[in-house]
Amino acid sequence: MIGMAWACCLVLGCKSTGPATAPAPIEHSILGSWEGCDGRVVTFTREPDGLILGHYSELGGLGKYGFTRLEEGYRIRRQGRGTYNGKVKWRDTKGNASWKNVVITIEIDNVFRSDGSDSCSAEMTRLDP
Repeated sequence: MIGMAWACCLVLGCKSTGPATAPAPIEHSILGSWEGCDGRVVTFTREPDGLILGHYSELGGLGKYGFTRLEEGYRIRRQGRGTYNGKVKWRDTKGNASWKNVVITIEIDNVFRSDGSDSCSAEMTRLDP
């Protein structure tokens, strides 16, 4: 009898009685909206040619430098999983604009890290999953 139960298990397959849960996926894409420490929000979208643009959907502290809502602030391209290179727009206290090199990584904890941005864009958090 025990042999039959064993054979049945091998043929039909034994399954566990606990629920199967898959780990949550880690999102390495920059696409979507990100919030900086001063309330600014940057929304990244991809153009048909692969260029990724970041527009300021909320200004936070950027208004005092002459930035406007929906203004383009990033022009980047994906370099690898979670890594992006390109340009970020800077404005001086008089509102004069210039573009600087930027490298952005999207970390395992869904944190945006940038080496060419100011302190409130150097680390931003994802608003939409």
